[in-house]
Amino acid sequence: MNSRNEDPVARIKEITGGGADYALDATGNKVVYRQMIDSMGLLGHAAIVGLAKPGTEPPVDIGSSMLTGASVTFVLEDDAVPQVLIPQLIALYEAGRFPFDRLIKHYDFEDINQAFEDSEGGVTLKPVVTF
Repeated sequence: MNSRNEDPVARIKEITGGGADYALDATGNKVVYRQMIDSMGLLGHAAIVGLAKPGTEPPVDIGSSMLTGASVTFVLEDDAVPQVLIPQLIALYEAGRFPFDRLIKHYDFEDINQAFEDSEGGVTLKPVVTF
């Protein structure tokens, strides 16, 4: 799925038959956060691990969200045990089930403003600027 070519919420609801039971936002992007919330199924559980800058306010439809009964957890780093989590993530990556490298886009330092714009606009989830 490519969110530039299709509506991610509609596609997730189609794939899951009505909405996701579980969802994770690792971007800290308010647009992606809203899509995650809108993609939830009945009594689903969403978690956000991506840090957003203070003052970031996601546009959430409280009325529609209440009807799903979904919950959201804000996860802090110390919720994980690195000695357990990191080997699990590496195993998932090696098995082709956690392609985190596809979330990263590299930018030269002189393109730093473009990197920020692309991150905010959803072009890339994780810009990496080379100094």
